[in-house]
Amino acid sequence: MAEIPKLSIIIPAYQAEKFITNTISKACEIHKQIEIVIVNDGSKDNTLNVCTELQRLYPSLKIFTQPNKGVSAARNLGIKHAQGQWIFFCDADDWIDAPNMEIILNRIGKAKDTIYLMAMNFVNPQPKGVVLHPVPNEVSFTPDEFLSSLSFQGSSCNYLFPADLIHKNHITFPEGILNAEDQSFNIKCICCSKNVYSINLPIYNYNHLNESSASHSNKSFKWRIGPLESALDIIKFCIKKGIDIQIVSTQIKRLVEYYYLYHIYGTHSTQELKQIRSLLVQIAGYCPTISKSPKFQVMKVNPKFGLFLLKKYNKFKFNKK
Repeated sequence: MAEIPKLSIIIPAYQAEKFITNTISKACEIHKQIEIVIVNDGSKDNTLNVCTELQRLYPSLKIFTQPNKGVSAARNLGIKHAQGQWIFFCDADDWIDAPNMEIILNRIGKAKDTIYLMAMNFVNPQPKGVVLHPVPNEVSFTPDEFLSSLSFQGSSCNYLFPADLIHKNHITFPEGILNAEDQSFNIKCICCSKNVYSINLPIYNYNHLNESSASHSNKSFKWRIGPLESALDIIKFCIKKGIDIQIVSTQIKRLVEYYYLYHIYGTHSTQELKQIRSLLVQIAGYCPTISKSPKFQVMKVNPKFGLFLLKKYNKFKFNKK
């Protein structure tokens, strides 16, 4: 009987032929029993052929292909096929720090109900270069403490998730949400965990050299309302699971404020303004801190005028243009 892998590394890949070799080869430097689950998300370039060639070198590599459905659907397919005790997510143009990942894997033991949070490096063009994005070192949080703190990290690539926790709670990435989908997944997992343990050791290199990656390319209306849709997705999950909304209220507020600050720009049709108002009204129905906000009150009465005032406020307060 085959031994269960310690770690499943799930990599969604779309148009990734230039980067995927480095990503896979770095992951395969981990000297533990791992599996790498590649989900080719309908790439039209040479991504699939590159991965197939690499499979000859790395027997731990599994490849699945789907029509282009987006990163959330690709990750969900990866979760479905993952066999490891722990699950880690890596984007196709980033790479894992294998020696540091090994240190973590040697420490954590068998997966239970603890989620591990680690640091990451931001790899920027020179002269800025590599910048450590730190997290608290050797600190244990309850879910409530963690979600109310500034230590919460939005990227799913900061965490090691117990596979059983994901499977038994039927946690998935929200398909159809194009922005802040990681926050939704992370918060749902944290709500179902016993604690989050933070270690200030970078296990991930976030590639800021590729300005054409998915995180930079989509600025559509659907992308811009992602934080609001993510907030509502979290609320619905909590209701379904019987989780007190108060536990996630800080993160819901942050997602709404994130929308107000960064995602209100561009033109909006009448239907889009109605959709923004509808999302905010639904969120506010469960979060008193949102419903009592002057920003919400204006957006509820007149979203077009509300966006105008928010832009003026952001320019005055944060020098946003």
